[in-house]
Amino acid sequence: MAMSQRDYVAWMRKELGRSKRFRQDHDDDWKRYIDLYKGKHWSASSDNDQLVVNLIFATVNVMVPAVAIHNPRFAVEARLPTNADNAMIAEEVLNYLWRTHHYQREFKLAIEDWIVCGTGWCKVGYKATKEPEERKVDTPGVSKSDNTDEGESGDDYGIDDREDMEGNVESELHVDPDNDRPFVERISLFDMYIDPDARHIKEARWVAQRTWRALADVKVDSRYVSTQRSKVGSTSWSKWDGGGEDQNQDGRSDDDLPDHKRTGYVEVMEFYDIKRNQVSTFAYNADRQGGSDSGFLIKPTKMPYAFGHPFVMLRNYEIPDTLYPMGDVQQIESLQLELNETRTQMLNYRKKFRRAWVYAKDRFDRDGIAALESDDDNVMIPVQGDSNPSDSVAPMPAIVTPAEWWDQSAMISDDLDRVSGISDYQRGGNENIKRTATEAAMIQDASNARAQDRLSKVELILSEIGERVMLLQQQYMTGEQMARIVTMPIKGWFPYTADHIRGRFDFTVQGGSTEPQNETFRRQSALQIVDASIPFMDAGVVNMPTLYAELLRRGFGIKDAERYVNMPAPPPELAGLGQGGSPVPPSGEPPPGPPMEQPMPPEMGGGMPPQGMPPGGGMPPEMMGAPPQGMPPELMAMMGGGMPPGMPPGPQGGGPAMSELTPEILAALKMMAAQESGLPIG
Repeated sequence: MAMSQRDYVAWMRKELGRSKRFRQDHDDDWKRYIDLYKGKHWSASSDNDQLVVNLIFATVNVMVPAVAIHNPRFAVEARLPTNADNAMIAEEVLNYLWRTHHYQREFKLAIEDWIVCGTGWCKVGYKATKEPEERKVDTPGVSKSDNTDEGESGDDYGIDDREDMEGNVESELHVDPDNDRPFVERISLFDMYIDPDARHIKEARWVAQRTWRALADVKVDSRYVSTQRSKVGSTSWSKWDGGGEDQNQDGRSDDDLPDHKRTGYVEVMEFYDIKRNQVSTFAYNADRQGGSDSGFLIKPTKMPYAFGHPFVMLRNYEIPDTLYPMGDVQQIESLQLELNETRTQMLNYRKKFRRAWVYAKDRFDRDGIAALESDDDNVMIPVQGDSNPSDSVAPMPAIVTPAEWWDQSAMISDDLDRVSGISDYQRGGNENIKRTATEAAMIQDASNARAQDRLSKVELILSEIGERVMLLQQQYMTGEQMARIVTMPIKGWFPYTADHIRGRFDFTVQGGSTEPQNETFRRQSALQIVDASIPFMDAGVVNMPTLYAELLRRGFGIKDAERYVNMPAPPPELAGLGQGGSPVPPSGEPPPGPPMEQPMPPEMGGGMPPQGMPPGGGMPPEMMGAPPQGMPPELMAMMGGGMPPGMPPGPQGGGPAMSELTPEILAALKMMAAQESGLPIG
């Protein structure tokens, strides 16, 4: 039996209440881990000094850059031969979108949540909005004198930044109306609620996101049902507006009504019912006029995205049969607090150290006592009597820090390194100046296993996010857009439509593309490539300009390496040739046609080509989609199995024109291109 809207929203509120109660302990733990990261380790102040040696901060700041310092390099592979060309275009589009729209910034924020608290959330959706419009808050059925949400200065105004169209999202408050595109944003883990009976997000029946919105904005939001938004009242207020003593620690109170001195906020819930494949929006316990049985601000509709709900949950260390995973800070929390206690005790005991002297009072007069208390150098101290002066003064024993305490501090630091997997050398300890290259490599190798495991998790998450971005582009993109080539040493832009990126693809991230690159190691690797190429240089099979440009690009990070390369002039025998190597015809004569291509002999191809494949490999014309107009020649060459006839060499230079190649070499090039595209070769 289907539920009514009133029963349905009541069920949702009940589920959210269960989730909040279930997550209460986790919220306390997450807040404590965040305080540890920012250096707030002591819960109460003391008369004595309290020392903090924040190794958690150092540990987290090693882990996060190690997995998310660079933009990922996505690789897209077609699942069907007919989508090979589209996969290449989709790969360039995805890498371009990730760099241009700064997805990496939001992803890095989620990675910090993932490291510190054990879980993080990313939202992947499509942004489609209109220009923000300022509107007067008009509450039907409520007179101006009864409207408690209006200020003393006059009418209250809100910003309507919504448009009632599929694909819009609740959390996108400020957007560019002329740039409809997929978005990736980090969602605070305190604003995400999930089915408490699930052991994993894959088992969850629902997932919801909370958004705090100003009451004035809710009342003018054109997406919301007018009869429902007019009844919504504030449940929280800005802690910076000033309030009474009844406010709790986060500046919010649920016991009093808003007044004109406070900015009211509404707890808006975006609820995704995974079981019913529906999404709806309502205010959680925000109806100040009709109780808690108010209806939906946005009525339940089918989820707009083809892949379901838009949330990606980042999970760190899995705990069997547990919904929320464990973070890196949880296991070193007690060691961090013990280290603080130990170092604080050492500090306080050092403060008790003072110099004191025992002297015979009858052996010194006032001048002698003043000389004893003086800090002057080479002072003369008069002593009365005939006995030995050294028997008149003796130092008082002082309390010093026991030597084993220093060993205890080092032992705790070693335990921190062992549990976290991050050594003091990686944190930037001063011992790095004493290490040889071999010792440094051994230290790095010792932690590589855990670092690679962490990096593999990040790459899997990135692959899932990248796949969703491309699915959204396929689903919502209209018209023609432009993309820049970012994965190849080619400067160029090309237009594309949804048809050019349509297909079924596998998404992966190039291993190590997000981790930091050691400059010395990178340069040594580039120079080793040059050393290994010397014998081939003498044989004349190396493209020297291209190799030098690659050396500058990979070894020294010069992005525009081509401007340092002088392209060789054509030999005298080719001076009279035009584009593609064809002779320039006399005036008035038609140009000669392209040379006939000969099929590759069977003995060179390893057998006959498959059914439907052209001789010599390559993609059959009926399997190749029409490339976008304006596609750079280099990208078209990779898609079609070679440079089109008559096309001049690209920026790399040094390569022969197509008409200069023998039929056998031309057929071999086409076979290589077909192999890269995933086509079977006989």
